[in-house]
Amino acid sequence: MIFPVLSHFDNRYGPRIIFKAPELMNSFHLNHIPLLMDLFKEGFFIHEYGAIRSINLIFEIESKKARGKAELLQLSLICFDKQYDLSSFSEILATFVSELRNIHNAYRAFHFDTDDSQNCRESFNDVVGLFSLFNQSLPKEKEKIDKITKKYLTFGLSLTGKNNIIRNFQENLTTSRNHTGNLNAFKEFTHF
Repeated sequence: MIFPVLSHFDNRYGPRIIFKAPELMNSFHLNHIPLLMDLFKEGFFIHEYGAIRSINLIFEIESKKARGKAELLQLSLICFDKQYDLSSFSEILATFVSELRNIHNAYRAFHFDTDDSQNCRESFNDVVGLFSLFNQSLPKEKEKIDKITKKYLTFGLSLTGKNNIIRNFQENLTTSRNHTGNLNAFKEFTHF
């Protein structure tokens, strides 16, 4: 099974997990995941720590509040099974980042301590909605993950095959997003 985690680098507190899949809510052994932001600067990387494997993408979004005018974030997919090729999910992470960057004033979701709490709450709900849809779009069952992996192997990572798989994922995410609109499930995903 594969589960998403979104971490944020807070200028006061350092890196910390902001959202994680509901199945990971009691997982205290993931504390090392946001700390990877201290070790890597940007881009994709795979990290293994004991039985926990993760593919990670460190990226920035524009911000009017953060130092350097950018929020530093890390999206991770956590896997507890060694048989999956996590590198095949790199484009899926990039899709989430693209969708997040399309949310108007998404940076506000990471600044609840400001005077503009109503706008922060709206941005927070938008980001949570996207994270929720992303989590729902990920394959959770072994058979579905095997199917995706087999598609990659069948296409041999050719450009056409890879584009078809990514386009399918993007269409599923966009369709889900349009049907559900803004979700109010933030308590399910955050530790606030």
